Amino acid sequence: METSSAAPPDPSGIDRRTLLRGGAVASLGALVSSSAAFAAPRAAAPGGPEPSADGLLLTKFRDPLRTPPVLRPRGRGDHDELTVRLRTADVTVHSELEPVRMWTYEGSYPGPTIEAVRGRPLRVAWENRLTGNIPVTAVEFGRPGGPMADPLTNYPGTEGCREVPGVADLQPWAAVHLHGMLTGGGNDGWMENLVAPGEAQLSAYPDDQAATTLWYHDHTHHVSRFSVYAGLAGLYVLRDPGERALDLPRGRYEVPLVLSDRNFALDGSGAPTGRLVHKVEMVNAKLMRVHAAPYTLVNGVVWPYLEVQPRWYRFRIVNTANARIYRLMLLADGRPVPGALQVVGTDQGLLDRPRPVEGALNLSSGERADVLVDFGAFRGRSVKLVNTMEGVVPGDSSTRHDLLEPDVMQFRVAGRGSSGGRYTPPKTLSPSFRRPTHHDLPHGERPRWVVLVGPGTADVPELWEMEEVEPAEAEEITLPSPGIVQVEDAEGTVTTLRRTALSYDDGNAFTAAHGGVEVWKYLNLAASPHPMHIHLAHFRVLSRENYDVTGFDRTVRGTARPATHMGAAELEPHELGDKDTIRVGTAGQIVPGPNGTPGELVTVLVRFPVVGRGVHHCHMLEHEQHMVRPLVVSPAAHRHAGGHH
Repeated sequence: METSSAAPPDPSGIDRRTLLRGGAVASLGALVSSSAAFAAPRAAAPGGPEPSADGLLLTKFRDPLRTPPVLRPRGRGDHDELTVRLRTADVTVHSELEPVRMWTYEGSYPGPTIEAVRGRPLRVAWENRLTGNIPVTAVEFGRPGGPMADPLTNYPGTEGCREVPGVADLQPWAAVHLHGMLTGGGNDGWMENLVAPGEAQLSAYPDDQAATTLWYHDHTHHVSRFSVYAGLAGLYVLRDPGERALDLPRGRYEVPLVLSDRNFALDGSGAPTGRLVHKVEMVNAKLMRVHAAPYTLVNGVVWPYLEVQPRWYRFRIVNTANARIYRLMLLADGRPVPGALQVVGTDQGLLDRPRPVEGALNLSSGERADVLVDFGAFRGRSVKLVNTMEGVVPGDSSTRHDLLEPDVMQFRVAGRGSSGGRYTPPKTLSPSFRRPTHHDLPHGERPRWVVLVGPGTADVPELWEMEEVEPAEAEEITLPSPGIVQVEDAEGTVTTLRRTALSYDDGNAFTAAHGGVEVWKYLNLAASPHPMHIHLAHFRVLSRENYDVTGFDRTVRGTARPATHMGAAELEPHELGDKDTIRVGTAGQIVPGPNGTPGELVTVLVRFPVVGRGVHHCHMLEHEQHMVRPLVVSPAAHRHAGGHH
């Protein structure tokens, strides 16, 4: 296992580890004062690079944002074809850091953006040419009896950590999943159908869905948290004539922003090297806190800058981080600019009209947002995109500052140049867009219930599939009982749920009819949010509601009293359209309050337009291996053929 020697004394007298926490635990006041202390020797001109909080770290906004290369398929009659090679490469992520060994698609991180056209089926040969074992040092730390008072999660390096057994020996098997593509199970990148080096995964994508931003990534069972972290991720942009007819910014004014976070090993002097480090905190031996690293990357560059004109831009924002939730705000002169981000699209296509973000844009792992920004008001200035935590308003001294909003990237707005004319975003984006009504709901069918629990009996987070219990039977159940959850809705009706499965290989899979419509209810009883992703489907979010879940007995693993409705929560702009991933739980939630953690119930209307075997799971990659269950969609006639159900 790699270790680092002690860092040299800090000339400011400030504890270096306090400065390296990257936002999860550092105080804002300490960071501001320490930044000033280190800034003096290498002050930057306005709009130029900024010194980091520690002289040993990397300079912020030193390197320009890269745009991933674009791959356009070749036409072959009634379909298109493309070959994408997976290969090991050394990638430059910061000019002050040696190149980083990564597993990549076509030698870049993120991989090339594949541009496809709606109505043109695409066949992709994913050729595995990876070499060597996984280029990631996986370590963990912790202590018996509970979390550490001074956690090491966001510190660079491996000091005080122990190596995770077996990771260093992982060989380059791969399974590519095109996240959000409505394709059958045979082409979905099933996580156990692995492709060895020298072999190819052949996938057919119908491209029969609305123009949107998807992303492809490795989905190898049990190890995706390491393989995606190693660099196996890229974008897939689907276009159609309707979207092209809109007067949206295009060309160099349409920019992808692929968000991720990374950690690196340190050399003998305490400076970061080009070796990837995946670090998590272990509580009570098995409970893994989700990964959160100190360096934010955009398009594979640590804290980049982008020179922009004083005009409108379109940004396709994708959260590809293992677990981190990005609460994005645009800051000018250190203060947020309400409404600066205008959401025009979600995971699965355009909204009806642009919708401004008044607070933060919350994107959990796997979620996407199509956003417009007008830089016309910032001519000749620099503005920053930051990731703020819940409850922190940058520049407002009345809000709590015990959590730091780390920088994401900087925009340098030209003082002169094209303003794009008197551009106004289109008032109507998708004429066919509409919110679901009661006519869309399935009649006479009970909703599916999925309950999120953490930690479970084995000290790992759990996903419980549930069934409703008839009222007469429910009266005979003694509470609390293992696997029994009661929910009291806004009307006072109590529903009793019984757990039917929680492990990947527990019994039958959820089954759905091709072309069917179902209501799924996600109830979060855990202390942290979970982004839930459904393969082979897309959905609309019907509601987000707050619930009092303090009646859940974490020892017995059931409710002593029902989870009780506390009120409706507002859906955010990027949650109003078609989606394939939804956060269940409060964004930025860190620890339970004195009266327990408030839960959330998110209800979605799910449609199943393709058939095959897939999964539904938590998209926090550190949770995925525990919170995953099979999902099978089959033709309705097949479900009843021969009298078998």
